[in-house]
Amino acid sequence: MNSKLSFGFFVHSRRLKVLVFLLLVGLIASASASIYVFFYSGMTATIRAPDISLAAGPDASGSCTVYPCATVTISATSDTATVSLSMFKANSGFSPSPATYYSNLVQVKNGNPSVSHSIMSVQIYNIAATSLNDYGSITVYYCTTQTEFSPAGSPITPADCVGSFAITSSTGGSVSGSFPVSIPASGTQYIEVVAYAGSSGSISDTITFNIALQWV
Repeated sequence: MNSKLSFGFFVHSRRLKVLVFLLLVGLIASASASIYVFFYSGMTATIRAPDISLAAGPDASGSCTVYPCATVTISATSDTATVSLSMFKANSGFSPSPATYYSNLVQVKNGNPSVSHSIMSVQIYNIAATSLNDYGSITVYYCTTQTEFSPAGSPITPADCVGSFAITSSTGGSVSGSFPVSIPASGTQYIEVVAYAGSSGSISDTITFNIALQWV
């Protein structure tokens, strides 16, 4: 056999093998990429926002520059509200003691236009104060309809408020309660607060707490 022909055949044969190998690698890589893309595109899911969410009401201020006042910060998931409020301090010369009323502080919204839900419980936690030795009196109401308060701090229409929570010391902690109540489709309900500081408080002292709901 001609040595040049044998060498040429060997070279071409080797090139052919390399080309076949590269072609196979390319096909495998292409197939892998296709599977990779399909896997991720096939697994993509739409995250649905929860029906029940919390929002700051019109009684909440953007910042406290005039006291007393309250601010409300809503979590990114809209399921927790952080409330920071200041209060008049107790004054023995007045009866009842002057209080601060927030009748539309936090709103509970049902974003579903066709399905009602049940609020099963409300929890108030991470209760803390800046310098108060005594919170005085703070009552947090859950109301199905916005209401106003009497000078004594009671709802004018008590039937509109289905549950309340008292915060009466500076030890921190949490309070909670269960009271099933229905919130209609596209409905709005309200968390309202009546508060005054203890006799040792200052009007610029603040108390903060978180509010969270359990619903079905």
